[in-house]
Amino acid sequence: MKYGRVLLKNVEGYVPGEQPKETGVIKLNTNENPYPPSPKVLEAIRALGPDAFRKYPDPVSAAFREACAERYDLPGVDWVIAGNGMDELLALAVRTFADPGDTVLATYPTYSLYEVLCQLHGCAIHYADLDEDFQPTEELFTTPARICLLTRPNAPSGVSAPREAVERLCRVFQGIVVIDEAYVDFGDDHCMDFPQRFDNAIVMRTFSKSFSLAGMRIGTAAAQPEIIREFLKTKDSYNMDACSQAAGLAAMQDYAHMRASAEKVRATRARLRRALLDLGFRVPESQANFLLAQWRGTPSACTIFERLRDQRILVRYFDARRLDDALRITVGTDAECDALIRAIRGIIV
Repeated sequence: MKYGRVLLKNVEGYVPGEQPKETGVIKLNTNENPYPPSPKVLEAIRALGPDAFRKYPDPVSAAFREACAERYDLPGVDWVIAGNGMDELLALAVRTFADPGDTVLATYPTYSLYEVLCQLHGCAIHYADLDEDFQPTEELFTTPARICLLTRPNAPSGVSAPREAVERLCRVFQGIVVIDEAYVDFGDDHCMDFPQRFDNAIVMRTFSKSFSLAGMRIGTAAAQPEIIREFLKTKDSYNMDACSQAAGLAAMQDYAHMRASAEKVRATRARLRRALLDLGFRVPESQANFLLAQWRGTPSACTIFERLRDQRILVRYFDARRLDDALRITVGTDAECDALIRAIRGIIV
């Protein structure tokens, strides 16, 4: 590509999970919620009049941000920014707080988008390997960098680092600490109080998982006002459209619906984990809406993935270090998970 930037020459881009066009597929590969969003979300979108489409939306999503600040016990709207999904906010964090040539720190394994964002911005990424139980090692606390991107719960393992470890990281790290809480609503605790305790902490949330709004692209981040003001300099002018703002606000106003959905996922997660353990998989205790099922037997994890796909059951397989013996399995409905277990049993026996 003779017109392309030199920086992009070796960048392959992020590869999302497969999105099949046909119906009748059991889709357990992209960590979507198997249950629908709140009915109030659909009502809010239907209630939008013609002017909502004719005019530009609120450029700073004020009503939605106010609802987030109230829900998360933050001092005010100036502690929150809204984004076109959390992926945009992650990209903004790199764009806003790192210069080309800087180092970004992350654990390994982690969300593979992080490395792509660094490549696009001309940053180097340094991985601090998690231990065998997917917990942080000393390297995370001693490596200097401009930004640290920490998934909690971790993706793709589902394991959460202890709050005490994240507190230590915020205290000792000299740059920005982004705490990626994409899956936190399926866990036992959170770090949303950290921005009020640490001036370098940014806590991010997505509405794609627990709120069942992956198709709407809604994300939010909490941080001290000085950090939010920097974000507002670099975000797109109108980064959340009218539908997304209405949906996000309605979802926050029906928080109980999200909590009920998350509890159903948690219950199925426990059932699915027990079934996978009984089949001989090693499955870390997950705090997310997915499980990492590690397999040392025959056939290989890759073969299991392929044979499941032949049966129209999609899970995620990563041909990557420390992950090539595992399947990442989204927690679906009980019926979907039962079908998965039956299929795996037929493959490995």
